[in-house]
Amino acid sequence: MSNDNDASWKDKEPVAGLSAASSCIRLSICLDDDGKPPPSRQFSPVYTHQCFPDEFISGWRPMSSAEQLSQQVYQRWRYGSVGEASASTIGEKHSSYRKIDGEENQIDANVLLSPACDKCKIEVTTSTSSPVSNINTDEPATKKAKRVTFEEADDGSTQQLSIDEVIKKIQSSLPPIASVTINGSSTATEGAKSDGKFKYLSHPVGVVVKSYRRKIKNDNDTVEEGDFVITLAKGSDPSVASYHNAIQPLARWFIETADDVNISDEDGGFWTVLYLFRKHEDRSSDDGTSTFRYSLAGYITLFHFHAPFRKPKSGIIVRVCQALILPTYQRAGHGSDLLLSVHEYAARYLNDYASTSTGMDIVEVNVEDPAPGFVALRDSVDYKRFVLLLKSMRDTIDKLPDLKYLQKYPVTSKEYFQPAPDGGLSLASLLKITKRQTEVMHEIYKLAAVVKWKHGSKDNAQIQQVETNYRLMIKKSLKSHRTEELGACEGGKEEQKALLAKWFDQTHSHYRKLLLGLV
Repeated sequence: MSNDNDASWKDKEPVAGLSAASSCIRLSICLDDDGKPPPSRQFSPVYTHQCFPDEFISGWRPMSSAEQLSQQVYQRWRYGSVGEASASTIGEKHSSYRKIDGEENQIDANVLLSPACDKCKIEVTTSTSSPVSNINTDEPATKKAKRVTFEEADDGSTQQLSIDEVIKKIQSSLPPIASVTINGSSTATEGAKSDGKFKYLSHPVGVVVKSYRRKIKNDNDTVEEGDFVITLAKGSDPSVASYHNAIQPLARWFIETADDVNISDEDGGFWTVLYLFRKHEDRSSDDGTSTFRYSLAGYITLFHFHAPFRKPKSGIIVRVCQALILPTYQRAGHGSDLLLSVHEYAARYLNDYASTSTGMDIVEVNVEDPAPGFVALRDSVDYKRFVLLLKSMRDTIDKLPDLKYLQKYPVTSKEYFQPAPDGGLSLASLLKITKRQTEVMHEIYKLAAVVKWKHGSKDNAQIQQVETNYRLMIKKSLKSHRTEELGACEGGKEEQKALLAKWFDQTHSHYRKLLLGLV
């Protein structure tokens, strides 16, 4: 259980419904004709700072039920479960709630997304509750916190945001708005359909490169099979650019540093997008035949640029810039499928997609500033590809020096934990990943070998020595890649030593979780 002296929880990534502003906003995908999505397709934002910088809506608090749920979310986020919180901390909430301490006005902004997520409707409901004060948060209550305002008041006091101002702020993170309903009174925006109904896509955006089935969990705990397609779309296509411009603001709710990009811009490179769509059967035709329609489930944006000085071969580098799986479809393996599709695209690029005028191939796939969750996904996908490569090259592994030594030396030798002889260049070229990623693959592979060897060994002294060799290998790698952070330590060698120990524990834990997930 966490305690007041343990601040490690502050390094955790936030979760949906944690902050005061997040608990005031609901999003859902309208897949039913009645336009009333079930709870399984409703979700709250993870990040709201691009709309509300201090994670609260000035002058408003969430509805009572949403606030209670937010408190439970906080308890699970900080302590692991509601039951793990002590009596003194059971009432704690996210620190953003201190900013609305004592507010009576409640607001719920329900965003209804079209199946394609290229349009939305907003339903705002407001209410007044009894004043709520003395909120426990993770900040010390030495004095009443000064509330932050988004508007400059003449007298310097805090002003409540009007409903129109709230809508205007969340609009920057939404697709085009078709209508707004405030406490039951509806107003259609210019160009909105008169019947107010959303439509599915009649065909997916881009060219289908992969199709598969995946289980989908319903509200009543039943499971159904859903059909999905992954498509490849060119950013230079005006219709693709128009669609992407409509949907990409949604990423701000789920990616901390999300920003809009012009995928039609070819200055310095060019863009492609891998979309994930759910495929729905439509039997509403008059002749009784079945057709299909599509709804958005996620996407990955890819920026391509020429790297003339990359070793050992020049070519095109593909950078994964944004990756989003909508919450409804998360934790079902779709992210892995999308990332694998990126590598399959890279492998087939020269034969199937490259311009005949340049003839340049993709030589590397990397990721721009990945969040911890995406690091785990990338490492898992890369490691699976690494293991498959080892199996496929079992008879020809002697030709690859950075793989040969893995079989040449036993786990009990110090040589087993040495860096790859050629610095990982041959492996990086085969997998089209960075040299640093090849090091990560080796480190994970060696940990798996150590764990397997330990199960058959009873020599405690030798086990301890092998574990030491592995730990020293990881620390040496960390030291070489994080020299700037180590150099900034003001406590000298002792602080550096403690920091390396912390990084090792984090790396070891990450690798163990990845291997356990593959069992």
